[in-house]
Amino acid sequence: KAIRRQRQMCIRDRIFITGEVFFEVLIPFFTADLVNAIKAFSAAGQEAAGLHDVVKQGLLLVAMALASLGCGSVAAITCAKASSGYAKNLRHDMFARIQSFSFENIDRFSSASLVTRMTTDISNVQMTFMMLIRMAVRSPLMFLFAVIMSFIMGGKLSLTFVIVIPVLVFGLLLIAKKAMPAFRAVFKKYDRLNESIEENVRAMRVVKGFAREGYEKQKFAAASHDIAKDFTFAERVVALNAPLMQFCVYFNMIFVLFVGSRIIITNGGTTIDVGQLSAMLTYGMQILMSLMMISMIYVMLSLIHI
Repeated sequence: KAIRRQRQMCIRDRIFITGEVFFEVLIPFFTADLVNAIKAFSAAGQEAAGLHDVVKQGLLLVAMALASLGCGSVAAITCAKASSGYAKNLRHDMFARIQSFSFENIDRFSSASLVTRMTTDISNVQMTFMMLIRMAVRSPLMFLFAVIMSFIMGGKLSLTFVIVIPVLVFGLLLIAKKAMPAFRAVFKKYDRLNESIEENVRAMRVVKGFAREGYEKQKFAAASHDIAKDFTFAERVVALNAPLMQFCVYFNMIFVLFVGSRIIITNGGTTIDVGQLSAMLTYGMQILMSLMMISMIYVMLSLIHI
């Protein structure tokens, strides 16, 4: 209901994201043909025919890169407008709903909790909505298309993803599971922190009149330190994504380069060639990065349900 006028922007955003992913996945495929054409041109020493193929492949790659850039730029603009409009509508609807609260509801919800709902929570919802209409469309499509293209081009080299993908998925799920309790604790403590600030602002004369500044500073510092401790633990757990990602990326590179070079030397480039080897490295990065984005979406969606 809060989407309202942003519905058309969301549809356009998905169309342009699909186009961006389509061109990004095709670029390594044609880059492999370009590398193979350059290799054949250098080996044969033919001037006219070989150079014509190289120029043709290069211009095609430039056109696809520009098309991908255009689709990505339009998708980013529409995504930003849709998410900002969605947050504006949601904030308006929440404010109108709060104004219609009965006295029972007013007594049930504290003002500090309502302030948190209207500020921090809506900001998180806006970020999650942005990721849903952009990353949640882009990442699964990138993962699916890249896996299909890698199996089409790589053959035996694609077996590396049978090992890397389950390891990365299991690690990301474990990290998210460990980090979620800390995030839950942080968001519950935000209400207490806002309540402490509100009490100090409203009763500033009372605090000064009874010389309670030191006590109020200690109370606020304790609440702030408690939030910082939980948030630091959660961020440390989430930071494990980076080394896990690097491990999977470098394992994929070593496997593809080692096995692929042996296949090229053994078969003389008849099964796969240097171009396919470079494309497999690119597809590996696309697959692993899409999995990383999916894990971030999972964390954001979990925060929304807190």
